[in-house]
Amino acid sequence: MSYLEIKDLEISFPTPKGKYIAVRDINLSIRKGEIISIIGHSGCGKSTIMNAIGGMLTPTGGSVVLDNKNIKGPGPDRGIVFQNYSLLPWLTVENNIFQAVDSVMDCSKAEKHEIVIKNLKMVNLFQHKDKLPGQLSGGMKQRVAIARAFAINPGVLLMDEPFGALDALTKGSMQLEVLKLWNLNNREKTIVMITHDIEEALFLSDRIVVLHNGPASTIREIVTVNLPRPRNKIEIVKTPEYIELRDHLLHLLTDHFSIEDMGVTYKN
Repeated sequence: MSYLEIKDLEISFPTPKGKYIAVRDINLSIRKGEIISIIGHSGCGKSTIMNAIGGMLTPTGGSVVLDNKNIKGPGPDRGIVFQNYSLLPWLTVENNIFQAVDSVMDCSKAEKHEIVIKNLKMVNLFQHKDKLPGQLSGGMKQRVAIARAFAINPGVLLMDEPFGALDALTKGSMQLEVLKLWNLNNREKTIVMITHDIEEALFLSDRIVVLHNGPASTIREIVTVNLPRPRNKIEIVKTPEYIELRDHLLHLLTDHFSIEDMGVTYKN
């Protein structure tokens, strides 16, 4: 059964040269607890679709429905993790998370603090709770942002290239961190993630939405990732199923595979 339903979505913007259509005819049904990656080239409308789900953009056509309710603006039923962390630099790690919890949770102050501490411990940051964001590494900042998003207990977690600014090793540990929290939450959180990384999408996702290039971008293909969970990064890359999926996605997203495909002769 669909939990998040995008139907005939169009987002356009007025410009001096007329209407600019960013995305059109977007249709996508997402089940509760599903992890979806949206992938495509820069400018293809990935963030536009995510902003519509987040309620930060109003559709010019079609609808976005969450749990049988039309999305009309931002709300606590959707948490967002950005690439740039979006932490308040003058607040400690603990208070960055508390501010979010305090704004949406209807419970006592003591219970709110318990929620904050629980989520800090889940991302192994309890011992850093009194530090300011400027005292943290990039990976630690992103763990704070993820803990903050999970702490408000949203039905949908939106992740806009959350690991794009991290080095490869930190990125890999953060992907596991997200899966750990998703699993601890009984896999009930629906996650929609934007990424440029095919391997990241394959490791995390149940399905991958591939977009055409913009403007007026549409869905090119929705690829189902039938790789059993839990996934081991070292093992799955050796499987024929993984190799087939990766090669298929590469062909969907890549025009050239060598300099010879670009009309350049290799000189010995």
